[in-house]
Amino acid sequence: MTVSAQTTAAPVATDLLAAAVLHLEVLEEFIAVVRRKLAATTDAFARDSLSDLLVSLSEQRDVYQALTVPAERMHA
Repeated sequence: MTVSAQTTAAPVATDLLAAAVLHLEVLEEFIAVVRRKLAATTDAFARDSLSDLLVSLSEQRDVYQALTVPAERMHA
């Protein structure tokens, strides 16, 4: 990798990490909202739909969490 490519890679990696952290925060907030709505409804269809949404959001959260784990923790 050239020096120019290395200096470009660092800011891109920093931007990627910042975006992943922001997405993770948004997902956590949205998951909390879905859980509250799920707990507040007795409608079977709504509960099923919200449960599906919760699974999807949780899977997305797992991806963003993996992106935000420091490299040293991944290799431990």
